[in-house]
Amino acid sequence: MMTTEVLKQMTPEAFAALGAENTVYLRPIVQDGIVAFAVHTAAGQPIGLMESPELARAAALQHDMTLVSVH
Repeated sequence: MMTTEVLKQMTPEAFAALGAENTVYLRPIVQDGIVAFAVHTAAGQPIGLMESPELARAAALQHDMTLVSVH
């Protein structure tokens, strides 16, 4: 069983190898003075930018991706 500590210590490549290619997370950013939400793959690659977390969640679901919390 994978523990949180083991997952935290994994490289992005090792994490992606776990089948996380359909796993995404959100990162709030400020662009042109406006807060937006960047969608990133498990490996950290940005793949989208949304106006709200609700839109990001909807887009992830529409594309059969799993949105996870990385707090």
